[in-house]
Amino acid sequence: MNSLDNSIGFRVISSDGYVGTVEEIVYGAENSPSALVIATRLAKRPFVLVGVEEVLGCFEHFGSLILSPSWRSSAVEMPVAASMVA
Repeated sequence: MNSLDNSIGFRVISSDGYVGTVEEIVYGAENSPSALVIATRLAKRPFVLVGVEEVLGCFEHFGSLILSPSWRSSAVEMPVAASMVA
């Protein structure tokens, strides 16, 4: 089991500071996490979709994960949370 499988509700941070919390995990074809929906609490972009390749570390003990400094360049803005489960 990937440590991201249990990351719903985790605090998300990057080199810029607090990003938000993990709202949903998106699974790929091989039933492994491929992206995360992050609730940012920002009016302009309340949710963003970030690929797991942008995750530098997931720390279950602390309930947090760290994104790479370049995560914004590949993030997809979402106006509302949408279930990505097929």
